[in-house]
Amino acid sequence: MNMKINIGLILIILASSVIGFAGIKLTRSDYESPEYTSKKHPSGFEIRKYDEMTIVSTKKSKSKKDDEKDSHFMRLFRYIDKSNEKGEKITMTTPVFMGMKGNEREMSFVLPRKIAKQGAPLPSSNSLHIAKIKPGTFAAIRFKGRSKKENIVAKKLQAKISKAGLSVDKTSKPIFAYYDRPWIPVFLRRNEVLIKINDSDLKTDSN
Repeated sequence: MNMKINIGLILIILASSVIGFAGIKLTRSDYESPEYTSKKHPSGFEIRKYDEMTIVSTKKSKSKKDDEKDSHFMRLFRYIDKSNEKGEKITMTTPVFMGMKGNEREMSFVLPRKIAKQGAPLPSSNSLHIAKIKPGTFAAIRFKGRSKKENIVAKKLQAKISKAGLSVDKTSKPIFAYYDRPWIPVFLRRNEVLIKINDSDLKTDSN
């Protein structure tokens, strides 16, 4: 009898897990993301052409003590949660970018296209700033797991770009994109590395 009960409980837990994981996979699609066109490259990465995007950014505090009290994520979250000149609540988007402007200590949220078109409200905090990112072409590769893998994956992508005969934009550093919340199971997370490349190489390659 006890064995039957235990088996029943296990089946319920497994069923709940499947439903929960299915829900997790669907939640990502509920958020707006930057628009881009994508093409697979034979060398094992994507070539993406991003449209212009407007971002709100903050640099990571150098002080660990300050970080604990006021993390860069929470600064950005407060901005979209009415801590701006219009007191306007702004919808969260994905992904969260690290190093969008060439500074690996800088975190950015992409603002919804509707907000960008209307004119992004200025932040209430001087630790945040608004910027427009011009359209650009990036090599991109996805990876699952923890963010600790990001530098390894970035080197892997740089090697693939070089092998493909493409060149990296001189002003570009790897950009890391995170699509999921911290409590999402590690093996379900979607993370990406993007590196800006020169369009001229692609035009030459297509002729």
